[in-house]
Amino acid sequence: MNRLIMVLSQLVIILILLINTSTSGKEVKSTSCLKCHEDTYMKTIAYKYQHGAVRDQCPLCHINPELNDEIIAHLNFPSLQKESIIYIDRLSEKQDYEAEILVTDNNGKSCAPEQIDIAQKNSWEPDGQRSSFKLKKLSVVTVEEIKRRGFVSVVISWETDVFSTSEIEYRLPGGRPDTFEIKDLYTKTHKITLDGLKHKNKYYFRAVSRDIYDNTLKSEEYDFNTAEEFSRPSLKDADAAAPVITNMQVFRGQDNKGLYLKVSANKPASVSVTIKEVKKIDEKHGFGLLPARYSRIDVCYKCHPHDSSHPVGIKAESSKTRTPEGLPTIEDGIITCVTCHTPHGGDRVHFNRFDFRKDLCMRCHLQKYDNM
Repeated sequence: MNRLIMVLSQLVIILILLINTSTSGKEVKSTSCLKCHEDTYMKTIAYKYQHGAVRDQCPLCHINPELNDEIIAHLNFPSLQKESIIYIDRLSEKQDYEAEILVTDNNGKSCAPEQIDIAQKNSWEPDGQRSSFKLKKLSVVTVEEIKRRGFVSVVISWETDVFSTSEIEYRLPGGRPDTFEIKDLYTKTHKITLDGLKHKNKYYFRAVSRDIYDNTLKSEEYDFNTAEEFSRPSLKDADAAAPVITNMQVFRGQDNKGLYLKVSANKPASVSVTIKEVKKIDEKHGFGLLPARYSRIDVCYKCHPHDSSHPVGIKAESSKTRTPEGLPTIEDGIITCVTCHTPHGGDRVHFNRFDFRKDLCMRCHLQKYDNM
């Protein structure tokens, strides 16, 4: 009779929990777990001893609480451009991303950041427009400025007919050429500053640009003399209004090698891009389940001292021990708290899977007990 009353009371509890179960937005409530894991709950409440977190704190040990998207890259391009294409690589095809874009004009005024989704599956490849991306002309190579301080800096500009990279090859007479390039940025108006040059020396240089399909053009060789010095006055943007992003677009490179982000503004501006991983959520598991090592070791340490039991996070297998049969380990034999203790409760006071005075130890330390 007492057992029947106990079973009925347990069923009443489950019914109440199921009726009150709800999941809204990004929040995952413990009671919603019963929809799929009722068998686990029934087994747990039948134990003589139950873990205190079982009834209403399932997410504590199982659900990833991560709320912020992970920033994986910051890209900053100080060159002032109305249009630019930014190359983005090292993105997983299995992960969705979001880019936050900020443009800043010559007066230091910025627009409000704008976002664009970056997903390999949704991007397009401009094969039909390949000819419009092919580099055919490099022109108007100009030495704009020579400044002398401790060392000399020189500003060189040029133009191309399509979006392409910016690179300068430069050398002293009879010397081997050095190169300076702006990586991952494709523009039509190019400007590079060479720093650390020697005083009163003649330098030879070429402008080099490469389109997104690796077609390359080099200018003829020009020269400048660092004994000279001239500087054009810095012109502030007469338009006091902050710049505005007029277009953003993502497309694939050939053979799916990386992605390109095209950004257009209403006036020349520098571009800053922050790329984040977009965490996927669902009504069952929120931001996903915690990895096994965290949910079976780190979570336990939130309440239990590190030195309260057998060492964990180590391999069971050694010259004097073996990986236990019938005891769960992770990552090729790594011992966790759950290896020796049932996490939800048990019929033993410490939730030990076996008698901890001998039987539990013998699962790994068999040699020690064979010699007794």
